[in-house]
Amino acid sequence: MIGIVYIGLLLLGAGYALVAGAVGWLSDIGGAEVEVDATGHLEAGSFHPVSGTTLATFITGFGGGGIVGHYLLRWSLVPGLALATGSGLLVAAAAYVILQVIFRQTQAGSEFAMSDMVGREGEVITPIPPGGTGEVAFLARGQRAKAPARSADGAAVPRGRPVLIEKVMGQTIYVRPKP
Repeated sequence: MIGIVYIGLLLLGAGYALVAGAVGWLSDIGGAEVEVDATGHLEAGSFHPVSGTTLATFITGFGGGGIVGHYLLRWSLVPGLALATGSGLLVAAAAYVILQVIFRQTQAGSEFAMSDMVGREGEVITPIPPGGTGEVAFLARGQRAKAPARSADGAAVPRGRPVLIEKVMGQTIYVRPKP
């Protein structure tokens, strides 16, 4: 009888995985945390360890471990349950770690700190007049970004000129023409 329960749990967990894969956005109702801070900035949190996905993975691992203990190793009920529980926990923990890595990689934002741009190369897209402000485009996190720019020495910098970002003050970058 216990063997049939293990098989049923394995099939239940695997069936959930198939349905969750087919309808991905339903796979983890309530499993991720999303917060909105005081400025209205939406920020995705981390994948929760107790979610529909990890519970289904535990059930699948429990059923699989139980089948191994009952049918292959021919263990009695208590050692078989221990193996089933251990394999369920191990498989669920592995799934959680894998999903956590995937979640963090796919949720990485395109936001960057302007101060991290110091030392990077850019290109003047709006000419910088003597003592005035123009605009520079540069790469940040693999995407083209632009910011108001002033010449570090106060000299004019023509459009299309490659520049190096020397410092950042607020949202304005100070650049020097690249030699």
